[in-house]
Amino acid sequence: MTDYAPADSQPPRRTARDKGFPKPIGPRRYAARRSGRPVLVCAGDSITHGSMTPNWVTRVADTMAPTMDTVNAGFTGDLAWNLLSRLDDVIACRPAAVTVLIGTNDALAQISPAWCDGYMKAQHLPQRPTAQWYEENLRKIVHRLQSETTAAVALMSLPPMGDTTKGRWHDHVAPYNAIVGAVATRAGVPVLPVHDHIAGLITDEPPTPWDGTKKLMGAALARRFLLRRSWDAIARRHGFTTTTDGVHMNTTAAARIATLVEQFATTVMEPGKTGTS
Repeated sequence: MTDYAPADSQPPRRTARDKGFPKPIGPRRYAARRSGRPVLVCAGDSITHGSMTPNWVTRVADTMAPTMDTVNAGFTGDLAWNLLSRLDDVIACRPAAVTVLIGTNDALAQISPAWCDGYMKAQHLPQRPTAQWYEENLRKIVHRLQSETTAAVALMSLPPMGDTTKGRWHDHVAPYNAIVGAVATRAGVPVLPVHDHIAGLITDEPPTPWDGTKKLMGAALARRFLLRRSWDAIARRHGFTTTTDGVHMNTTAAARIATLVEQFATTVMEPGKTGTS
């Protein structure tokens, strides 16, 4: 069941999905049975994967189904280095378009040694994450997509952290968004303004500022999958406007991401655009 309810009843539309799973299939499975239609690949971390946040890729898949397939190449916990390491699977889909929303975990790894140590172990990183390493990996991701596919590529700015538009968490994520902009400019690709669109939803600071730990992440997952609470109810419980736990999106914020990706994909599918045949 998805948080995105259709406004009215519509006939079923073709969507690249795994039988029995409520989200578009992953790149490896899709590449093994490509439909021959244009395909959009949404690459990223848990915010794209949709297990810890509303699955906005599902809504994109439904919207774009008449003209293209959609593949979910999000993976929970990924840093830019992890995405680069599995980029062969994305390239094998022969995408017409690729969106890249990656870097939140790179930024989280800089909060404290505990965060960094956790990522080093869980993600099998070859070095301790830094902003410079993030930029190097993001440049390599874009370069490979541009040199090994005909896809139209769009980077996406990182959403606000801590459900705030000022202070410590704003200052923490800002350098990473500056890197996204610099890499995009150098490569000549657009940046979908995720950060600005979600920041525009934040009208008040949370009554209890996010403490920079994983505590609320565990609580959010328990309330979602054990108590069956909605993502928006969880966000309200934690005093947030756009996130459930200080990092992952609620339904309203996820819908903003979906809209930006749908607009980009629709533009790509216009006759004569790169990545279409």
